[in-house]
Amino acid sequence: MDSPRIQLIRKLFELIETNNIARASEELLAHSSDEAVFEPYSSHGRVLQGRELRSFWEDLEGDGAQIRAGAYSFTEEGDSVVVSGWVRTIKDGRLADSQSRWVYRFNEDDQVVSARVERA
Repeated sequence: MDSPRIQLIRKLFELIETNNIARASEELLAHSSDEAVFEPYSSHGRVLQGRELRSFWEDLEGDGAQIRAGAYSFTEEGDSVVVSGWVRTIKDGRLADSQSRWVYRFNEDDQVVSARVERA
């Protein structure tokens, strides 16, 4: 049986894999602290604070980008859930695939306090 932390992150990836970034973002924000920071790969190094994540994804989708991601593995390491997987981005008729690693860090109340993605 998966821990509640892994269950949450699995749910996020189920949504992302079906190109439902907006719903995944809402689910993530609902389980994040108000001070959470996010570093999506698509932000190119820009750190997003709290609810700023919502407008970031809305703007990206408004520009016609499509993002899907899937997980190969989920592991819990201390206060973090680490995911290995893939990302597919389609924008302006160009397709890009990459292997990635996500790190979701939690506080003692099981709220996400940071999430970042790295290219594997």
